[in-house]
Amino acid sequence: MRATFIFLIISLSLLMPSYIMAGETEYVEYTVKKGDTLWDITGGKFDDPFLWPNVWKENPNVKNPDLIFPGQRLRLPRYMLQKQIDLRIPEEKEVKKEIAVPEEKAITIAPRQPFVVDADLIAASGFIDKITPGVGRIVATPDGRTLIGKDDLVYIKLNNSAVPEKGKKFYAERSLGVIKHPSTGDILGNLIELTGVIEVQGQEAGYTKAKVIDSFIEIQKGDPIDNYYSIESFPLVKGTSPAVSGTVVAARDLRLISGNYDIVYIDRGSVDGVTPGDIFTLVSAEKPNRPVGKIQVISTRQKSATAIVTKSRTAIMRGDYF
Repeated sequence: MRATFIFLIISLSLLMPSYIMAGETEYVEYTVKKGDTLWDITGGKFDDPFLWPNVWKENPNVKNPDLIFPGQRLRLPRYMLQKQIDLRIPEEKEVKKEIAVPEEKAITIAPRQPFVVDADLIAASGFIDKITPGVGRIVATPDGRTLIGKDDLVYIKLNNSAVPEKGKKFYAERSLGVIKHPSTGDILGNLIELTGVIEVQGQEAGYTKAKVIDSFIEIQKGDPIDNYYSIESFPLVKGTSPAVSGTVVAARDLRLISGNYDIVYIDRGSVDGVTPGDIFTLVSAEKPNRPVGKIQVISTRQKSATAIVTKSRTAIMRGDYF
């Protein structure tokens, strides 16, 4: 009888899901399936797709949140899974509200935090500018590599031949090409992508040697560099909807269409009264002209702005307007 009981316990333990067996760890491992996105994963696992930046932050190996692949393993924070379980039982709590719950079993539900736009996401999203910025260039690497990532060393040279002091930071950047207005054909400027942050280490072999301290996407030999400036994360709380009209002129990586949490660029900026946090409802440029989604501005230049798609009813395209 005792042997049968022990066998039964062992059998049940082998059938337990892996996430239960890892009950004392801080993370649950998830293997990416074909067609998965961080939006889908957080929507399915946490019932809240707006938590995808939290998962991205916990997985530093994911350089680009738009690029995850089947078989890749992600760490899902256990505290968010617990939050999902807590939020699923409000009715049951109301029914049992008169039943005393032992103090050690009491559950505290933390208030939902606002969606935070990470500083790295703002930097990596880039901007449109008439002038391609740049004070120098990455000219070589000590080991001859052409593709560069975090913690790699590079040699840089400033346009004015000045020698920057140790500790000075620069942005590595890249131009993706000229952006023309989809309606008028006017040249709006270059789409500039910030690829990472480098910090001067000293002088070597007649060059200034620097270390890549942050990499948003792959940095390449020959990329221009520009002076570093601070970019702060900020929460996307309910913003204003100013009386400004404009057009979506491009999407990140020059995509043809965009969806939820993609990045788009508009032809209105700070001189038009647009500020980070502003919300606009997009209308399809194709007939029937109907609302297709919403965007929220995350950074501005004088005559353009970068925005994140917070809601899309259908595909958002160049030429859609607000």
